[in-house]
Amino acid sequence: MAEARAVHPSEGVNGAAADVTVAVVDDDASILTLVTSVLSGYRVVTFDRPQRALEALKGGLRPDLIVSDVIMPSMTGFELHESVRELAPLRSVPFVYLTSMSDRDHIRRGMSLGADDYLTKPFTPAELREAVRVRLERAGVVRSAAVDELVVTSLGGLGVRFGARRLHWEARKAVELLLFLLAHGGACSVQEVRAELWWGQAADNHLHVLVSRLRKMLSEVATVTLEDDALTLAFEGKVQWDAPAFEAAAEAALEGDGEAEVERALRLYGGEFLAEFDSPWAESERGRYEDLYLRLLEAAVERAAGSAELQRAQDRLNAFVDLDA
Repeated sequence: MAEARAVHPSEGVNGAAADVTVAVVDDDASILTLVTSVLSGYRVVTFDRPQRALEALKGGLRPDLIVSDVIMPSMTGFELHESVRELAPLRSVPFVYLTSMSDRDHIRRGMSLGADDYLTKPFTPAELREAVRVRLERAGVVRSAAVDELVVTSLGGLGVRFGARRLHWEARKAVELLLFLLAHGGACSVQEVRAELWWGQAADNHLHVLVSRLRKMLSEVATVTLEDDALTLAFEGKVQWDAPAFEAAAEAALEGDGEAEVERALRLYGGEFLAEFDSPWAESERGRYEDLYLRLLEAAVERAAGSAELQRAQDRLNAFVDLDA
């Protein structure tokens, strides 16, 4: 039986956060105690061995986020991460590394595995709380969204929610069409769609089938209209989309001169935009967001306040450049 210590939030904590489970894995008991205290607003389940955590996960534990050390006895955090990704129900669960290993190779390994964040020890409580909050919000687990809000994830993953309900689709191309319409203010020409979502000539029936699938996906949520040469999306609620949010935060951070603003913007970048999508528009947008992220990494190096922060920022930049090469 895997031994774990579960700490429940105290009374008075926001109910939405209290329903969130965070699994923490570290062989250092003092770190487990500290992280449990820092994340006291959530239900925290701790493990002092990665094997015990993996056993619990295979046995049905379904955390909303996992925080893990890297160097541990018998199994590293990287190996745990790889094993978790093999469990279908947990493939999209955010994974945050919390470790004293800040060298370039370790950061690069974590990024290549799809880590959602990489915090180095010593860390401040504010840094950890912010990292967890951002990742949970990005995953649609904790947020103050209204019931009529459309929540879209496109950086490092793909997901669409309407309020608390996850929307399903028959083809990923339908989601790409939705994002294309959102990026164009809800309206565009058929000619634009054909030129940007396909590399070659798209047959008429391809577009009609795609529109039909999008209508099915957005049934009772939004209306998609195709008339003559115009395609429109009618949605009355608010849209929370991670890519434009990252872009706005990045541009504001780059215009300023603060280190904290850059770090906050960096945390909003979850990974490649529409990874594995192949279209002129997806490729162009992917490159644009990656360039913006690279500029933030460079700004983090320039604005680093101390030698430790500078080394961490430089290693992170080098790791990203190596992955992108």
